[in-house]
Amino acid sequence: MWQLLIFVLALALRLIYLFQIKSVDPTFNFPIMDALYHHEWAVSIMQGGWLGKDAFFRAPLYPHMIALLYQVFGVNLLIPRLFQCVIGAINCVLTAKVGTFLFKKKVGIIAGIIASLYPLFIYFDSELLIPTILIFLILIAFYLMLRQSATSGSRLGWFSIGIVFGLAVITRPNTLLFLVVLPFWLYRNLKKQIKPALMYGILGVVLMIAPITIRNYVVSKEFVLIAWQGGTNFYIGNNEYSDGHTAIVPGTRKSWWGGFHDAKRIAEASMGRKLKNSEIDRYWMNKGFEWISREPAKAFMLFLKKTYLFFSGFEIPNNRNIYFFAHLTYLKFLLYKLPLFRFPFGLLFPLSLVGMFLFIRRNQTRWLKKKKRPYVWLILLYMGVYTFSFILFFVCARYRLPVIPFLIMFATFAILHSVDGIRKKKLKQQIAPLLLFMGTYVFFNADIFGEEKTNPALDYLTMGTTYKKMGRIDDAMRAYAKAIEANPNMADGYYDIGNIYADRKDLTEARKWYLKAIEVDPHSAEAHNNLGNTYFETGMYDKALEHYQQAHILEPNYESPLYHAGLVYKYMGDYARAESLWVQVLDINPNNEPTRRQLDKLRRDQ
Repeated sequence: MWQLLIFVLALALRLIYLFQIKSVDPTFNFPIMDALYHHEWAVSIMQGGWLGKDAFFRAPLYPHMIALLYQVFGVNLLIPRLFQCVIGAINCVLTAKVGTFLFKKKVGIIAGIIASLYPLFIYFDSELLIPTILIFLILIAFYLMLRQSATSGSRLGWFSIGIVFGLAVITRPNTLLFLVVLPFWLYRNLKKQIKPALMYGILGVVLMIAPITIRNYVVSKEFVLIAWQGGTNFYIGNNEYSDGHTAIVPGTRKSWWGGFHDAKRIAEASMGRKLKNSEIDRYWMNKGFEWISREPAKAFMLFLKKTYLFFSGFEIPNNRNIYFFAHLTYLKFLLYKLPLFRFPFGLLFPLSLVGMFLFIRRNQTRWLKKKKRPYVWLILLYMGVYTFSFILFFVCARYRLPVIPFLIMFATFAILHSVDGIRKKKLKQQIAPLLLFMGTYVFFNADIFGEEKTNPALDYLTMGTTYKKMGRIDDAMRAYAKAIEANPNMADGYYDIGNIYADRKDLTEARKWYLKAIEVDPHSAEAHNNLGNTYFETGMYDKALEHYQQAHILEPNYESPLYHAGLVYKYMGDYARAESLWVQVLDINPNNEPTRRQLDKLRRDQ
């Protein structure tokens, strides 16, 4: 009965949030960044076939799951979110069941209830992102393994565990690192089951990964185990400009596809030839290791910073500001960011450390049975390895979600243990846990590196861009105005307003906003390009060329100013200059069809 109650509570909270965010968040039907990438990938699978045409850049399970849902129910952005709300509710029940196995029933039930209320779980269960499915697979794998380990075991049981862990690996390849160290725990604690565990467990994992590897080779003729994103991500988190959490390769555009193509272009330009995907992966991986070997002290300090950020109370955004969008709903009552009080993770992690301390101190209480200790060590091993696998790269809030169910269990254990000690008047035994809690609470809520400053201007900018896509131009204008109000030095706000006036063919007003954008940020190549367009459309060719040339200087691989400068020279009768510029554009992007058509027409007419 308690399992059903946890499921119903969790599902109700998720559905309320889902329909709240659907009505107030314009990005719900117009997702951005990774969520948009997953949606577009799923649609492309349906339209272009399930085999695809190139080696996977990212692990494939999640977008293929979305594609399957689209295939069955139609392309509807609500469907995968509803599915994830159900899975998220099941995750809360699994948290309770695993907590019950590791500790006691009361610990498990309370942990399940906390998981039901945990705002980051609720938030990400409605995002087109990986965490919900990964948490489900991890919890299922551990639940099966704990049950298997507590019995004589069976070959089918270990094979099933391997299958689930294999699915987790093709969801998030970092999981593979834990599977490398898992045999050591099995050898130490389950010697009688070690052979079937390894034989059938590995078979299950291989059966999930091998089809991905074979498929990658068939379509690309190169060996890519799962995906070729690892090298790029490694360099993102290990270079002289890295702050440990911003997911951008230095020198590339901030947009998803812009950054993707720029990283590819930079690698190929550096090597002086076209590279295979696996070679691009190795290029960036080697660049990261080169920096570490050249600057070991700085690399170590960056590693320590990433470790701190991974466990800090602040929820580090990746695609967008979690606090801003969550606070559009009732989650504003469950998610806080106040001085020295980041709730809930800022409270959860120190409490979980107390729980780990009490476990390691070997205090035998009625909340933990001695025979369960090896399995608690298994969970600690997983959390340590999983955390390390991300700190090696870069960190953000959603990457730590798969360890949170276990942190909740340890925090619940700590609370019940302390309450029990106080009730029994064993106050001296509470001093060390209290000091540990206070010290770690202050430390991990202190924002030592000053990374917690969030700017709502970026969020209003995101909303404005989304409103524009929806055709709600007045709402977009209001959002851009709020962005400028929040940060008068945000050039993108002026630039986007200029785009709206340009779309309306009010070129005089558009020009005013573009000039303001350039005044705020003289290095905005986009503002120079679009300002040039306003001069071009009014026949002021010299002025147009001046800004196209400036945009090209600022961003040499920006196609638009080169293309439009070519048009200017064509209208001015300088066909040789026009042809030269359009050849440059096609060197940058051979798939630029408008440029190819103009060039072909120019050559035919000559």
